[in-house]
Amino acid sequence: MTPFQAVDNFLIIPFRVFSNPEAGFYFGITVLAFFSAALGWGSKALVAYANRVRRKQEDGEATRRSELSFQALQMQDKEAYLAQNNLAQEHYGNSLALSAGRGAALLWPGIVALAWLSIRFEGVPAPYLWASAGPVTVFFPPYILALWALSRLGPKTPHSPFTA
Repeated sequence: MTPFQAVDNFLIIPFRVFSNPEAGFYFGITVLAFFSAALGWGSKALVAYANRVRRKQEDGEATRRSELSFQALQMQDKEAYLAQNNLAQEHYGNSLALSAGRGAALLWPGIVALAWLSIRFEGVPAPYLWASAGPVTVFFPPYILALWALSRLGPKTPHSPFTA
C-alpha cells in the first residue's frame, strides 16, 4: 500500500458513515474541513512556539531602531536617520516573514485537503448544487467556519499562537 492509499483510506472514512451518498458526501466534507482547520491551528501554534524568541527579538529590535531613527530625525542627522530607519525596516520585514510562516502553517492542511478532494472526486458534481459545483465549492464554507470558530476558542494574548 502506498502512502497516498493509506491517507486516502483514512480520509474517506467520514464519507462512508451514512448509507445515503449525499449525506455521506456533505458529512465527509464537513469533517474534513474541521479536521483541516484544527490541524492548521495546531501547526500555527507549533510554528509560533518555535519562533517565539526570534519574533520577540525582531519586534524589539524593530521598535528600538525606529525610536533611534526618530531621535536622529529630531537631531536633524539625516544620515543616522536613514541608517536606523533602514535597519528598523529590515527587522520589521523579518518579523513580517515570521508572521507569514504562521499563516502558511495555518493554511497548509486546507490546501492538502483541497488537493485530495480534487483527486478523489474529480468530475463528481456536488449533490443538490449546480452542475459545475464540485467538492471544492462545498469545502470552503465549513472550512472558513471552522477556522473562525477555532480562532474564538484560544486565549487572546499579544504573542499567542491564536493571534495573527
